[in-house]
Amino acid sequence: MDKLVRKIEVPLAKKAIEKAGLYIVQEKDLDRLAEVAADAYKDYPLHNWFTNGKYDAKASKLIMQISLRTMTEDAVIYADSEEINGFAAWLPFGFTGSKTLPFLANGGLSLILHSGPGIIGRLLTYETYAMNLKKEFTDNYDWYLYNLSIKKAAQGKGIASKLMRPMLDFCDAEKMVAYLETNKEANVGLYRHYGFDLMREELIPKTPVTHYAMVRYPAE
Repeated sequence: MDKLVRKIEVPLAKKAIEKAGLYIVQEKDLDRLAEVAADAYKDYPLHNWFTNGKYDAKASKLIMQISLRTMTEDAVIYADSEEINGFAAWLPFGFTGSKTLPFLANGGLSLILHSGPGIIGRLLTYETYAMNLKKEFTDNYDWYLYNLSIKKAAQGKGIASKLMRPMLDFCDAEKMVAYLETNKEANVGLYRHYGFDLMREELIPKTPVTHYAMVRYPAE
């Protein structure tokens, strides 16, 4: 991650988020975020594949704990409020994927002990594939929506829009592309509502999981 991006662009985005009245999460909040994500990922095809075909709440929570801890310095992570009914995590341009050593240092060994060493290979297989697609469509010059999670009990209450709109407005102001992927067909329509175009729909190689890569160009 370019130091200037971390020093200039990330604080600008956080300022825009705070101005919209959203809560910039702190390190102490990361475990709660992971719980929200694990709840939202029930029956999510990609996480089911990570854990050999069935939902594993503990593994999903560990994956999110580790990922969020690993990206804390680089990401803009915010919630609807301090109550944290939902949150979004965005990574600025230049992001090319998580590094293995920080991933292990932030709890990867706990994940291996819980799920077995094979899960690391599956995570790396997915990330390599996903990051190659991101580079193909944006050349890594994008704000990347790494995660958008809403508690099951809080879904359908407008929280997704509350989280998405300010960051997309910021992307428009900065003339920046926004990028995301989802592995659930039902989510494609949601993201189209926010101006994202579906660039590719295909099975992740050697998996039964469909990958939807989506790009949003800045409004004129």
